[in-house]
Amino acid sequence: MPDRTTSNSDTSGSLTASPLLRIPGLCLTILRRIVDVASLLLLAYMSCAILAQIIGRYFFNYSIAWSEETATFAQVWLILLGAGIAMRFNQHVGVDVLIRKAPLPVQRLCNGAGLLLGLWFLGVVVVGSLSMLSIGFMIKSPALQIPMAVPYMALPVGFGYFLIEFAVTTLPRVIDPDRAAASETEEAKA
Repeated sequence: MPDRTTSNSDTSGSLTASPLLRIPGLCLTILRRIVDVASLLLLAYMSCAILAQIIGRYFFNYSIAWSEETATFAQVWLILLGAGIAMRFNQHVGVDVLIRKAPLPVQRLCNGAGLLLGLWFLGVVVVGSLSMLSIGFMIKSPALQIPMAVPYMALPVGFGYFLIEFAVTTLPRVIDPDRAAASETEEAKA
């Protein structure tokens, strides 16, 4: 069974032989491990916080306000990090039937345009979400009274991670569409 921690667009051919390209690959692997562990911990915490809320409410007739609030914050973080994880495994919906049937130069052009538009959009979202942080430092959460910048930080971090995974997944489609399509088909069969 293939290792699911690597992307379907892993350029493990002649490119990784270069020492200069090993460092970004190592950084990407470390980042992916951190995101995987953080997502797992967020999911575990969210489950425990909701369970504590249910037990408190129905068995002890006591509502734990902070557990619902922190579970919501954990869910926001989990969703935004999960979008990047889904991008890593190419699990977002995409319709590329016409692009795959087109000649190679047209495939490269369409994939390149999609890459540039996607990077532009995600860049705008990351930069735009940074302005929310200044507002978040002035607003406190209702139950815990922590700055709302903590949950708001999920936007630039989550979309920043999504941007990285989007670039890593989409760039091979621009460089060599046939090879990328073949590796995606091979991984789908596995």
